[in-house]
Formats: sequence, C-alpha cells, structure tokens
Amino acid sequence: MCGRLVVSNTTDELFSVCDAAGGDFQDWHPSWNIKLTQTVPVVLHSATRYEEAVRRLELARWSRTPSWSQELTTKFPTFNARSEGITEKATWRGPVTTHRALVPVSG
Repeated sequence: MCGRLVVSNTTDELFSVCDAAGGDFQDWHPSWNIKLTQTVPVVLHSATRYEEAVRRLELARWSRTPSWSQELTTKFPTFNARSEGITEKATWRGPVTTHRALVPVSG
C-alpha cells in the first residue's frame, strides 16, 4: 500500500461513477493528500439474508486493524502487507475473503 492517496471526485461524482447508494458524507471532501488512517470513501457490495445485494458508498478508515486488536494502532503495522502469502497470515486469512471493498482513488 502506498503512503498517500488522491481522491479528487466529489461525493456526487463518486455516487454516479460507482452506481452506488450512500450514507452521510457531510464531513468528507475531495483531497490531494490523504494520509494513512484518514477517512476515505469505499464501495461495499453487501446483502442481508432477506434482501437483495446493494452497492453502497461509505466512509472508512484507511488502514487495517485486526479484529482481535483492542486499539486502532498495533505493534506491527498492517498497512504495508505483501500480497504474496497473505492468505497464510492469521491477520489476513478471514478478511481477505469476507471484508473486501473498492477504494475509488484518482491517484
């Protein structure tokens, strides 16, 4: 994962391009310098047992905190994990198959 992101699209443009429904984005604005742990828009595709799958645009913290961690920061950072052998690591084994999201970045 890189050190900075650029998301230059407005939320209305992101809703249109991603063909997604969304939540409350009053506190988020496009930025050319999004740092690790800041909030970014992500596209999630989810469904409940009784409803049809829906594509949603939501805000998320840019990083990965293991479910077992009591704090947002850990002794060993997870933001720079290698893709080789990722499914063999306990931190990533479950999330790599069940917690996926699309991050619509400009650069």
